Amino acid sequence: MHERPHGQKNPKMETGEVELDVGKLTVLNKSRVPPFVVEDDVKASEELRLRYRYLDLRRAPMQKTIMFRHQVIAAMREYLNKNDFIEIETPILTRSMPEGARDYLVPSRLYPQKFYALAQSPQMYKQLLMVAGFERYYQIARCMRDEDPRHDRQPEHTQIDIEMSFVDEDDVFALAEGMFAHILKKTLNKELKTPFPRITHKDAKEKYGTDKPDLRFGMEITDFRELFKDKDFAPFKKEQVRGLMIKGGSSLTRKKIDSMSEKAKDAGLGSIFWAKREDTFSGSIGKIMDETIAAAAGMEKGDLLIISAGDASVFAFLGNLRNEIAHELKLHGQGYRFLWVYDFPVFETDEKTGRLTASHHVFTQPKAEDIKYLKTEPLRVRGRLYDLVCNGNELASGSIRNHERSLQEQLFSIVGIDKNKYTMLLDALEYGAPPHGGIAPGIDRIIMILAGLMSLRGVIAFPKTTTAQGLLEGIPDTVTPEQLKELHLKFEEEKNK
Repeated sequence: MHERPHGQKNPKMETGEVELDVGKLTVLNKSRVPPFVVEDDVKASEELRLRYRYLDLRRAPMQKTIMFRHQVIAAMREYLNKNDFIEIETPILTRSMPEGARDYLVPSRLYPQKFYALAQSPQMYKQLLMVAGFERYYQIARCMRDEDPRHDRQPEHTQIDIEMSFVDEDDVFALAEGMFAHILKKTLNKELKTPFPRITHKDAKEKYGTDKPDLRFGMEITDFRELFKDKDFAPFKKEQVRGLMIKGGSSLTRKKIDSMSEKAKDAGLGSIFWAKREDTFSGSIGKIMDETIAAAAGMEKGDLLIISAGDASVFAFLGNLRNEIAHELKLHGQGYRFLWVYDFPVFETDEKTGRLTASHHVFTQPKAEDIKYLKTEPLRVRGRLYDLVCNGNELASGSIRNHERSLQEQLFSIVGIDKNKYTMLLDALEYGAPPHGGIAPGIDRIIMILAGLMSLRGVIAFPKTTTAQGLLEGIPDTVTPEQLKELHLKFEEEKNK
């Protein structure tokens, strides 16, 4: 190796100052022609790249992301270790305990007709560790959930579980904010302002139409019913008259506005109502607009007002529309906007079955002032639940847990869960369990957001597809009859093939 001659150096390359002086060349191994060109701006399909993931991982952007993932996790460990946490591993093979998704089941060879389950999360074990007296625990945990396919899900994902005894919400918030500030400083050399803003679940739904609002732009959902009350306009006499004031939104075309109306109809809300302000007012409600309403609404020249009228479903519709318009008008600013969403309801109604189910998980402690509603109005009960949101993405979820057996059994009963599935936890709660709580940030999503990527698969070394298939490994796969026999399993023949 020697220095390149003057005029031949390339400052854009890491090795642009030197060149190799080859005296002897030995080929250590030959390579077949790759199925796609291994380059930064790869042209191959994702399916092909997943099939040959070891080649895709050679690309500089993939190498950079995987190394960035390592740096983020190292920063997490560094911060927690300095704050007196200890890392403890918990089992992956456990018993089947419903936690919101289907379990992956593992048949036992030694015990016929019995099964292990792959842990959906360390939920039981981290609470048991609190009972055991380990006041500050964390774990980089693999979580397996047999969920229905979705673009942002993986059958196995990684989260960092953090649990503490004798804490309340403020303690958990402060710890998580400190950890994320440390991560951004350590890996991106960015300062993160703390404390993060906080908003209740109810306010988030009403202002942004979602429990994971993106605060990189404004455009809050506004109540316009009172503003138009003196206008003789029948649609605005409905229960909810909510809308968005889009600054500079007059650039949106009529075709785009018509497509919004079609989406409103699909949501069962009928057409949207809109007005643009230029020299005069125009649009479907242009005739009922006036200077008084415009001034009260903060509507200036070049702005667009969109209103939807109907029932409570207007919030979710406008929340989706808000994000769509922000994307269309490129309103997202730079940086990371974190916030806490708290006071989630403990229960919600399952759309398919109509039964009550836990909105997050059933181990959450209800707010003290709402416990009186458990028997009579369970949907009214708020929990000591909280989510950490960044740029419209949920990065972490946590709660203050139940530490009393009687209350935990009552929650199981309300959602129809067999308490005998959780004997090990319920028994442990009778041995002086301390008040405790924690949070579980999702590492895959954190890396995706901080790295500015759009897919979880881009931050996992060997991911599955959106349909939970491993194209590299060819899984799921069949096994031999001998293996099935050892596990005391056999498949029934289909009657109608």
